[in-house]
Amino acid sequence: MELAVVAVVIGIVLVASTAQTLVGFGFALIAVPFLVVTLDVRDAVVLTTLLSIVNTTIIAAQARDDVPWRTVLWMLAGSLGGMPIGLAVLLFAPEDALRLAVGASTLVMAAALASGLRFGSSSVASELGVGFVSGVLNTSTSMNGPPVVLYLQSLGYPPQAFRAGLAVFFVSVSVLTVAAFVATGVVSMNALALAASALPAVVAGSVAGHALLRRTQPELFRRLVFALLIAAALSAVGSAAVRLA
Repeated sequence: MELAVVAVVIGIVLVASTAQTLVGFGFALIAVPFLVVTLDVRDAVVLTTLLSIVNTTIIAAQARDDVPWRTVLWMLAGSLGGMPIGLAVLLFAPEDALRLAVGASTLVMAAALASGLRFGSSSVASELGVGFVSGVLNTSTSMNGPPVVLYLQSLGYPPQAFRAGLAVFFVSVSVLTVAAFVATGVVSMNALALAASALPAVVAGSVAGHALLRRTQPELFRRLVFALLIAAALSAVGSAAVRLA
C-alpha cells in the first residue's frame, strides 16, 4: 500500500465516522464518493462496509434502549430481498459506470435529505419497500442510508430513537453484507489491509462525534455534511466522466 493512499483513506474515514456519530448517518455517503476516486470501486465499498460495522456497533451499544424494534425488523426483512440484486450489480457492472452511479446517486440522496423529503405514514409495506431499496444500494454502492433516514424522519421519532434505529439497522445489514462479500470473493487483501490501517480513525471519529454531540447544534453540522456530500458527489461524477470520455 502507498502511504499517500493510506493517509487519504484515514482522513476520509475520520470525517465519516465523526459525522455518523453526530447525526446518526453519513458514513458511506461521505466515504464512498471520495474513496472511489482513489480506490477500486469494490475495495471502496468493502472498506466502507467493514469500518461502518465498527462505528455503528459503538452507537448501537450506547443507544440500545431506544431502538424502535418493530420498524427496524421489517426494514431488515425487506433489505434481505434487495441485497442479492445490489451484489449482482457490484459484480457485473462496469467499474466506471458504477463510479458514475455512486456520484449521481449521492447527489440525488443528498438533495432529498436536504430538502426534507418525507414518506407517508408507517406501514409494513412501506418498511419492507424502504428496506428493499436500502438493500440494493447497500451491496452495490454501500450507500444504503438515505431511504432509511428519510423514512425514520417522516415518522417523527425523537433523536435518541432515530439514531438508535439507524445504528441497529446499519450494523445488522453490514454484517450480512460482509458475509455475502466473503462468499462471492469480493473482499480483497488490499481492502482488508486498508480497513485495519483506518480502524483507529473510526474510534477517533466516534470520540470526536460524541464530543461534538454534547457541544454543537446537530442541524448546523448536518448542513456541513450536506455540503461535503455534494462536493464528494461532484468529485465522483467528474472522475467517472473523465474516464468514460
